Amino acid sequence: MAAPLPIPAARHAAEDFRASIQPHHLVYFLCNVGDGDSQLILLPEDNAGRRRAVIVDVATTGKVPALIGELETVGLLAPAQPDPNGSPDGSVALVVATHPHSDHIGGMSELLATQADRIAEFWDPGYFHTTQGYHQMMAAVEANPHLAYAQPTAGYRRWIGPALVTVLSPAVWLRNRFDTYGTQINDSSISLRVEFPAARVIQRGAGRELVDAPNTMALILGADAQTLSWSYVLTDFPELHPSGSAAAKAIKAATGSDQLRARVLKVSHHGSKNGVNLELVARINPALTLISNAVPSTHGFPHGVAQELIREAIEAQASSSNAVRSLDCDLGIFYTSDRDDNGALLGSMAVVMGRGRATLWRFGDREDQAIDLSNARRWSG
Repeated sequence: MAAPLPIPAARHAAEDFRASIQPHHLVYFLCNVGDGDSQLILLPEDNAGRRRAVIVDVATTGKVPALIGELETVGLLAPAQPDPNGSPDGSVALVVATHPHSDHIGGMSELLATQADRIAEFWDPGYFHTTQGYHQMMAAVEANPHLAYAQPTAGYRRWIGPALVTVLSPAVWLRNRFDTYGTQINDSSISLRVEFPAARVIQRGAGRELVDAPNTMALILGADAQTLSWSYVLTDFPELHPSGSAAAKAIKAATGSDQLRARVLKVSHHGSKNGVNLELVARINPALTLISNAVPSTHGFPHGVAQELIREAIEAQASSSNAVRSLDCDLGIFYTSDRDDNGALLGSMAVVMGRGRATLWRFGDREDQAIDLSNARRWSG
């Protein structure tokens, strides 16, 4: 493990996090839970001024429910208002348990029980596991008769208001090899791409109309997917190169796109050497690359091999033996274990995204502390 270098404290400014968030913003929280994942996405306001949340993994008890309570306190998420018949209000539109390792689902049964009035839908990959945490999670799913439940695979798309959630993995081929035929548990991970505001076709009167939003942004959440799983993602979601033919130009087609391009990448498997590869990071081309890990890490996360290939994808130096590599923070690479040069822990992150801009905030919390939004510091990189 190569511990990240301290980040200059002068590059952070104490500002009012709540006041910075506008109705059109999406806010992504990566909680400091050590070598694990707990993530919450706060979606932009809908036409009624209401926000909904998507939760991806809950590594530990307490942290995510406390964050929901904090968001409610500052007015970013409305109090739960379940239907009289017991149906949830859908303010948590979706909860995803990416795979059944305890560092991703250790707090999931608590969340499902305490937030049952909010949660509309639950996904997991369908990979059976023998641990108590997995069985407790599935018991909590079964105990909620109003909860929609699915086991999605690559290519599945779900629109939630202005956001489009696309499942990148597991590939169907991996899904059909679960358990008996040897798909490794990390490669069962549900990895996601969240895009907003998403282009979509809607019905208006008797016709259908394409609603194509400008300044679309995306983030990719890698769960613990490893190189085998990503190899299918790179095939299933191709880079489409532009065509210069006269016919293509005439119909304004084949202008080129990359279905993996994203502003934010949450690196898979806490920076494991098996978690990402150079082509993947280069395809995504992130402005912010985020890694959840502990210091000290019991598993040696992040691995120096992964760190170097991420740096090379962002700042290519393969052809220059004398080039000086930029600091990780100047390459947009951040860790939940970061400290500043005064020794202060930087902890959980939030990325506020909208209209082509993304700003990074830190909350200075320990793994066992709740996130205090009033303790926010904005990165000035």
